[in-house]
Amino acid sequence: MPGFWALMSAKHLLAISIAAALLGLFAHRRRAKLVTGVCGLVVVLTASMGLWPTIALWRRVRQYDVPVSFTSILVPQVNGGTRQADRTVSYSTAADGSQLVLDVWRAQGVPDGEPRPAIVKVHGGAWNHGSRGDLAEWNKWFNGLGYDVFDVDYRMPPPVRWQDEVGDVKCALGWVVANASKYHVDTERISMIGYSAGGNLALLASYSMGDPQLPPSCQAAELKIRSVINIYGPTDMALLYRTTGKEFDVPAMMEKYIGGPPSEFAYRYKVLSPISHIDAHTPPTITVQGEADRVVPVEQAAVLDKALTAAGVYHETYYIPWVDHGFDANWGSVATQIARAKIKDFLARDASR
Repeated sequence: MPGFWALMSAKHLLAISIAAALLGLFAHRRRAKLVTGVCGLVVVLTASMGLWPTIALWRRVRQYDVPVSFTSILVPQVNGGTRQADRTVSYSTAADGSQLVLDVWRAQGVPDGEPRPAIVKVHGGAWNHGSRGDLAEWNKWFNGLGYDVFDVDYRMPPPVRWQDEVGDVKCALGWVVANASKYHVDTERISMIGYSAGGNLALLASYSMGDPQLPPSCQAAELKIRSVINIYGPTDMALLYRTTGKEFDVPAMMEKYIGGPPSEFAYRYKVLSPISHIDAHTPPTITVQGEADRVVPVEQAAVLDKALTAAGVYHETYYIPWVDHGFDANWGSVATQIARAKIKDFLARDASR
């Protein structure tokens, strides 16, 4: 949850500044010089630390022309969630006997029988943990836009799962296509969203569709994904291994997922990098990335942007200053509001194409 607290800190620092200023004024009236001096120092430090990130964020809000709710900022809403048994269905039984499941979130306000678009959501967790139902506010929000959401679980280590995770995601996509008539899903309007490791898997499943190096884990029809929403997802795995913040132990989790370091498994790291699968037929993509991300550095979004530009693929990339990993854990933050506004606009443009 570092991104959540990083987003909360700016206004908390400003609140401390105000409290310190009031205490300092009281101390000054009491002629308590030491307390007055300490409070003055606290005001200077916290105000400078809190104001600069706030100013930078608001400049980006104006640049991106995004409407912002002040109420949502002042009253934080945790983007939590949990698995919901009444929504859960099995999409396959894996060769190792594992039951593969997803949760179905039906769109709101769509007449029965009318074809509707769908979002297949892939959870994060460094390829080693996390589950469907995480960050469930995204599911509700997409439902409100008229999208059915299929929130997917996939197998994780142990054992090594370097092909299984994306294979399971592709299997789930095949299940959605096979059950499109039951859920009245328009198979030409199936998009994907993923955050963190899930962003990597969503990009990878979409970009490598039909690639024998990364087959589905079940019999599944190939599908051309309409578009991809990538929220701070890794795009170059070897680069991530070298540059991620070591305090979060991401390299160790990558080794559990892939089998070892890039020095031993260069082929696997390349194949698991979405940038390795980009061509002129790659689906339109939107990326939202925090510039202060200590887990997935901002360079990951930059290399994706460069590769998509070189291939002539329609894409949008949005960088949010002073924002760490997992910013959307605070559903009302400025960063999450920017992400929602830009994703909504992107989907609207995608629907018109």
